[in-house]
Amino acid sequence: MKNTKIFVWLAPLLLSGQLFGCATDGFDPAYEEEAEIAAEEEAPLGGEALARRRMDLNRAWRDLLHFEETMQSLVDRKDNRSVALLDGFLAQYMGQHLDPLLRPWWQSSHPEVMAIDANLRFMKAQILSEMRYPRRVQEVIDDIQNRFQGRESMLIEYPVGEQRSLGEGLQLLRDRKWTS
Repeated sequence: MKNTKIFVWLAPLLLSGQLFGCATDGFDPAYEEEAEIAAEEEAPLGGEALARRRMDLNRAWRDLLHFEETMQSLVDRKDNRSVALLDGFLAQYMGQHLDPLLRPWWQSSHPEVMAIDANLRFMKAQILSEMRYPRRVQEVIDDIQNRFQGRESMLIEYPVGEQRSLGEGLQLLRDRKWTS
């Protein structure tokens, strides 16, 4: 009986000690792992990793081409319900797949992938313009200007099927931002 009273009295102290011990030094292994992954994603790639990144960027390019074609078809048919559904899907696709793929800065200056990187950014802005998100289009324009500063003469494919300099593409995108 006496041991039970002591245990009842010590239990809250032991529990508080365990809880306090869990939150002491601020070391969070999950945070450390995320920081390492972020550092790896930011580092320029080479060899097989670069080939895989190029393949991922090209796949995203094909996806955006198909999404844009589908959007145009739905708009031409005046299928507003389907346009709204595609809008939601595209917003989620961009947030979960495209934006993380476009996040690293190195690929905007790497000679093997910078053209597809720029083309993806322009296509993203075009789709956002068609979705009527001018603020987000302006964010993409600002991002393109920051990443490709001093390379306004670089050739890009914008609009799809036409080649222009990056500077001309930015001007065209600014003009289309409000007219889509």
